[in-house]
Amino acid sequence: MLYVDGDDVLTSAGSAAGLDLLVHLVRKDHGPAVANSVARRLVIPPHREGGQAQFIQAAVTPVEDDDAVATAMAWALDHLAEPITVADLARVAHMAQRTFIRHFGRQTGTSPLRWVISQRVAASLTTLESTAVPIEEIVLSVGFDSPVTFRHHFIRAMRTSPSAYRRAFRAPV
Repeated sequence: MLYVDGDDVLTSAGSAAGLDLLVHLVRKDHGPAVANSVARRLVIPPHREGGQAQFIQAAVTPVEDDDAVATAMAWALDHLAEPITVADLARVAHMAQRTFIRHFGRQTGTSPLRWVISQRVAASLTTLESTAVPIEEIVLSVGFDSPVTFRHHFIRAMRTSPSAYRRAFRAPV
């Protein structure tokens, strides 16, 4: 047991468990969405179980320095459910593909397709946390072509499966 909430007396098993207790209190006072946000900021899961991996969202967002790259990134975020290629992104940025890849890498430190994959995984998190929508539907809504592909990229990014993530971050009913 990591902590005990005895209404008048609260106690935790140690300093890390104190953070679990903190998230519990935030959930109690402000709801699961705020608790999940606080837990992510602390880089801890909202409902820790033994051996649980820690989670953080670190999605690269559009940058101000290169308007063409930022425009392409914003377009991609609006079209995540659709197939997106480097050619599509370069076209939106009004650049040749190689030029776009070079500018994108300089601005973000990653490739365009890796960034799109990370955004698709990030887009799935809120749905996994806050709904009971079947994973197969989430897969399509964020633009992966199959549950197998989604699971592969999700595990690579989050170090856990989508269903395990949902169990860890889903608000108690």
